[in-house]
Amino acid sequence: MIASSKNVGTVDNPDQVERRVSVPGAVMILGGAAVGAYIGLNIGGGMGAAVGALIGAFVGAFAAGMIKDFEAIVHPDGKVEVRYKVRGSGD
Repeated sequence: MIASSKNVGTVDNPDQVERRVSVPGAVMILGGAAVGAYIGLNIGGGMGAAVGALIGAFVGAFAAGMIKDFEAIVHPDGKVEVRYKVRGSGD
């Protein structure tokens, strides 16, 4: 597995509270839209909708089954980061 991290955008975070949402493998199988919706619902409100849209677009760029152990992080400054592992050729 190859561990990676990437900033995918910035959202308004007026409370400056870090939020983390780990995505179960079963949701990952459903694709980018499902992952975005799952994360958006777990964060909630307008910020959740914005983060869900960023994450859904990011996940949609990957082939099914390539990402494992996916986590979205909204930092206090509003930066949205994803941390994930990508399956290698031997995984």
